[in-house]
Amino acid sequence: MMREMSYRDKMILLIISVIIILAVGFFALIRPKYNTLVQDRATYEATKTEWEGIDAKLQQIPVLKETITKDYKDSKEIAEMFVNEAFEPVNGTFNNLKANYVLDQYIQPLVDESELKLSNFAAGGISSQTISYYYYTPDTLTYSLLENADINGKYAQEVADLYKESNTLSERGTADVMTNTVQLTVTGTKEHLMTFLGKIVEDENAVRVNDVNIADYTFGEGQTQTITEQQTDEAGNVTTVTREVPVAADGKGESSINLSLTFYNAMPIDEPILGD
Repeated sequence: MMREMSYRDKMILLIISVIIILAVGFFALIRPKYNTLVQDRATYEATKTEWEGIDAKLQQIPVLKETITKDYKDSKEIAEMFVNEAFEPVNGTFNNLKANYVLDQYIQPLVDESELKLSNFAAGGISSQTISYYYYTPDTLTYSLLENADINGKYAQEVADLYKESNTLSERGTADVMTNTVQLTVTGTKEHLMTFLGKIVEDENAVRVNDVNIADYTFGEGQTQTITEQQTDEAGNVTTVTREVPVAADGKGESSINLSLTFYNAMPIDEPILGD
């Protein structure tokens, strides 16, 4: 028979039971909670780091808005010359069929103010054209003796500086714009022609004079015409006299002139919507 457990044995058994219960409770209840806490802490740290990155970007928004607004204003000012007033109805309605008509209405006042007589107006209609940069490419010479003498690289640096602008512009991308080329046939004096060309030069829109063809570039200077007239002498005798007279004194006569003009146009830049 088993002997009755002593008080000491009972206390040891009780302590072992408590330890087992605590161990089972830790692994069954406390450990999962602990693991969840560790995972939550890791999630918190990751979310905190992500938020700090987002917050840093949010802090940059006012600066970015200011930069974008400045770039928009600068770009708009530069692009204004390509937003051609002659095509304003087209820019507003996108109806390209009106392009020739509105251009005719734009040019006619310039012709009238220059006192030219317009006999023909021909517009080719709108099309797209690639605009390239205008720049000067230097013409430099190099040869073996010069290169050998340039031991300090001074000449090479000077040449590189000369080509800096042309190299930079040659690498830039180009853009397409809307164009419409018109052919005009007018009649007028040299002064009338120069007045008209002056108005084109002063025009704030993008217009290029492609060609000016003057039928009589002297505008009558040196040319004569035959005039036949009758003269009566003191005795009453009538005689017919033929003489040559200048067509126009000092080249102030008229001539037929053919002009070719190209108008460039681009849509206005939309203002960016940046929100509050």
